[in-house]
Amino acid sequence: MMLKKKALYLSYTGLLEPLGRSQILAYLSRLSDEYQFTIVSFEKANDFAEASKVEALREECVSYGIDWQPKIYHHKPRLLATLWDLWVLLQATWTFSHSGRAELVHCRSYIPAIAALLVGKVTKVPFIFDMRALWLDEMIDAGRLDRNSIIHRILVLLETKLLKDAAHVVSLTQAAVDYLQAQQSHLKSQKFSVITTCVDLSKFITRKAENSPKKLGTMGTVISGWYHLDWLFLTLQTQMKKDKDATFKIVTRDSEQALRKLATQYGIEGSKLEIISSTPNDIANNIANIKAGLLYFTSGVSKLGSAPTRMGEFLACGIPVIGNRGVGDMADLIEHYKVGVVIEDGSQQSIDKALASLDSLYQDKNLSERCRNAAETYFSADSGADKYRKIYKSIISHD
Repeated sequence: MMLKKKALYLSYTGLLEPLGRSQILAYLSRLSDEYQFTIVSFEKANDFAEASKVEALREECVSYGIDWQPKIYHHKPRLLATLWDLWVLLQATWTFSHSGRAELVHCRSYIPAIAALLVGKVTKVPFIFDMRALWLDEMIDAGRLDRNSIIHRILVLLETKLLKDAAHVVSLTQAAVDYLQAQQSHLKSQKFSVITTCVDLSKFITRKAENSPKKLGTMGTVISGWYHLDWLFLTLQTQMKKDKDATFKIVTRDSEQALRKLATQYGIEGSKLEIISSTPNDIANNIANIKAGLLYFTSGVSKLGSAPTRMGEFLACGIPVIGNRGVGDMADLIEHYKVGVVIEDGSQQSIDKALASLDSLYQDKNLSERCRNAAETYFSADSGADKYRKIYKSIISHD
């Protein structure tokens, strides 16, 4: 029997959150045949208060041989709370690293990576910097960090050190890797891998194309400042003028009242627009009758590291998408796999052109199958786990 290698996984995202389950446990469960994982995650107090869910998740982890060590996430006051959580991470990383219970530390995002970097100076245990996004740029765009402030300068120095000293760096997108290497020439020799967000393809079934009016739609958070709502409703309005029978759908937990108020400004009647919320388990059924997903995200440096999970979910259902440039690798993927249309901007001319291109795309009988194949190639958890396995083996000796 092969002795499993020991790995410590640090996450500032809770394992009880939908994102934690889909983007952490989905991978580690597949790697648990060769690696004995200890997961240290930070859980929201409300999530951790649900004892039955905590126990169910703990039992699931045990079934994979995973030792789950949950901590409580602190968020106020922001700076002090983050420093406290970092201290907790430092203690946990030291405990497992210096005792020989971790031959590798896998860090999901910046705060865990800082802990691994500092502890690793003493223990010499290598760490993977799984950066997930361009966090500092996201913080600046969200108004949570002032560019060139003292805190920003300290974080930039830490980011540079993390990128340089990590045994391997994982990015959600190739666009982010290209940007980082262009900004810091010394990173051209660093080992980077691109592993995007994953989708549990077993929950998504490709539906056959229908001859019914084209139901355009989207899903996820749209009232956030990160989504072009004006582009969305102008697209729906334009489609409604082209096809009087067209209907639309938004699957979201955002305010229905706010969305309907905006829809009326574009002449979209209540009966034309369906707005529903969905649990993660029901999302496949709730988007099944959408014929094209509209992915209109704000662009910029901070979004170069973004990989919209909802794109993978649409494609897994065989649904093409319309998306814009400047958001990670989204536009490149749409064009490479021919699974939708890339829109240049939110002008009426661009929207008219995109909808006309979508009509032409619908004539391709292989479109739905091609969408599914793209999801299986790029967004599958199996594919992502295989990439992580190669990274682990390149760092830890398997003699």
